Amino acid sequence: MSKKREQVIDTARELFSNKGYKQVSMDEIAKVSGVTKRTIYSYFKDKNDLIKYFLYEELNKMRDMLVKIDESDKPFGARIHDLLMMLVEYRTNSRLLNAFYKESEKSRLKIADECTYIMEKAFREEIKIRLEKAIEDGYVKTCDPDMTAFIIYKVYIALIFDWNKPLNKEEVADNIMAVLENGLFS
Repeated sequence: MSKKREQVIDTARELFSNKGYKQVSMDEIAKVSGVTKRTIYSYFKDKNDLIKYFLYEELNKMRDMLVKIDESDKPFGARIHDLLMMLVEYRTNSRLLNAFYKESEKSRLKIADECTYIMEKAFREEIKIRLEKAIEDGYVKTCDPDMTAFIIYKVYIALIFDWNKPLNKEEVADNIMAVLENGLFS
């Protein structure tokens, strides 16, 4: 990656994380990164293309963490617990994702809807893949992996965005695991 492209990416990431998507202009990114707008446009089609770059960067970071969890020697349930804790921690600590989600809640930007769709689809697909493997390996009862992935994802999203108390990653993972392992009925 060229040094200038790296400067643009680092600057844009910082500006988007601090100000949000809507408040940052390509002029500002160019000025702060010390390049011309023309240089930025040689790397990215427009501001939407730049934000999608960051979205896919975040997804790739999460996938890398998921692969490490998948490759561990821990039992299946422990790996799922670790995965849940990792997702909560990652979502809590990602300044860029936090800024993006906060802004997408406030305004109905087409790019916000598009990125939300991409993120949701990717998360659900990762869950579905793991469910299919768990069913195949006998760790999980036969179910519709697509529907179950949707339910798990929506529970996760509700906790991250709608729960009005501080999140403790261990507590979140423990409670979701209790429902997954034992159900609610005694």
